[in-house]
Amino acid sequence: MSSKNRIPPPEAHRLYSLRASPFLAALEITRPHNCAIAFASVLLGGWLGVHLLSPPLLLAALSAALIMAGGNTLNDLCDIEADRVNRPGRPLPSNRLPVWAARMEAFGLSALGIGTGLLLPSPAPVIALIAASGLVLYTTSLKGIPLLGNFLIALLCGLTFLYGGFAVNAPLRACIPALFATLFHFGREILKDVQDREGDRRLAGSTLPLRWGRRNVYILITAIYLLLILATPLPLLTGDYGIRYLVLILLLNGLLIGFVLALWRSDTPESLARLSRLLKVGMVVGLSAIFIDSL
Repeated sequence: MSSKNRIPPPEAHRLYSLRASPFLAALEITRPHNCAIAFASVLLGGWLGVHLLSPPLLLAALSAALIMAGGNTLNDLCDIEADRVNRPGRPLPSNRLPVWAARMEAFGLSALGIGTGLLLPSPAPVIALIAASGLVLYTTSLKGIPLLGNFLIALLCGLTFLYGGFAVNAPLRACIPALFATLFHFGREILKDVQDREGDRRLAGSTLPLRWGRRNVYILITAIYLLLILATPLPLLTGDYGIRYLVLILLLNGLLIGFVLALWRSDTPESLARLSRLLKVGMVVGLSAIFIDSL
């Protein structure tokens, strides 16, 4: 029997059925890994202040993850045409999730996240409202404004640590990771614009790579991560962190140096996707460095 007429194995049918599941598509559109990082960031921001996973801190982490999930779903709704070029396998362009269902999901998750935030002590509920409003503002108005939209998302990512700190009335210790996270995500958001440049070009987008050109954008990304590398040892000098932080932060900085070198060597879609995944590993290393040092 020729390979063309060969019947696919049962495993292939099961995998296809799982991928086609509306429930899994509704979960995928929220980008669960990003929501998990937001959840962990809030927990860490509060843990640094009180060294306790209290009920308010857990509520804040859940609130942040829900707001992030709603914002990611709204982002895909607004990006559906660009994703037909950049990411055709995503739930909406692949027609695995109806647009009406995604709209309900975006509203429901965001409302639930804000509602959960309202149960927290002041000023944490205000932060929840700011975060949700910022995601809506970015998706509907600021996404096409070079740098401003990127920096807003980076600030919101840094805000997750402060959200945890304010949830337990101890935000001071969350300031350093909030600053580092803002720089880290600023560079990553610009890299994501580079990844999406083909779809943005076809849709007459106005992102930074299309305005500045690839070389200038790579110079900016390099400068951001070099600044982060130079900043990470500073808490050692002030005595806020110790030797365990140093060991893991050296690993993170080595990873970031490798990222920058690889960025300049190749900018194919495949290599950019690998570099984006490498930065996700860097997030985990950075969170681990701060958490392990606090034990």
